[in-house]
Amino acid sequence: ASLAVAAMAPVGAVYTFIALVTGAAWGKPMWGTWWVWDARLTSELVLLFLYAGVIALWHAFDDRKMAGRAAGILVLVGVVNLPVIHYSVEWWNTLHQGSTRMQQSIDPAMRSPLRWAIAGFLLLFMTLSLMRMRNLILLMEKRRPWVSELILKRGHR
Repeated sequence: ASLAVAAMAPVGAVYTFIALVTGAAWGKPMWGTWWVWDARLTSELVLLFLYAGVIALWHAFDDRKMAGRAAGILVLVGVVNLPVIHYSVEWWNTLHQGSTRMQQSIDPAMRSPLRWAIAGFLLLFMTLSLMRMRNLILLMEKRRPWVSELILKRGHR
């Protein structure tokens, strides 16, 4: 599990950073400013800092078991932030629109592309995370004979 956290945290941090940057680019023409201390934006920024903290904790320890435990504790703290991000538009008066889960307010012509985009980004996240996990395993086991055999076998293709 700690290896999965180490693999997924950088990918999640990049996704969060992209969301903040593209949101700011959209917010400039819509709200007239790049950034407002809106509840959703601020909680998303906190999520980015939590990802950075998990990555830093993972690299702060030489002992991978201890690093995994420390990063895991911070991940549990970060999970508390997820409902805050989701419900922030309902709990506080924000610039973002409220939740639309009860009514189908999205235009049917946009619904299908939105679902495909969500599925595509989820698939990309899983692919990048699995690739990082494979690389982390190979780095951790680099002194084992099976890794050398695997590298030699792939080199002769």
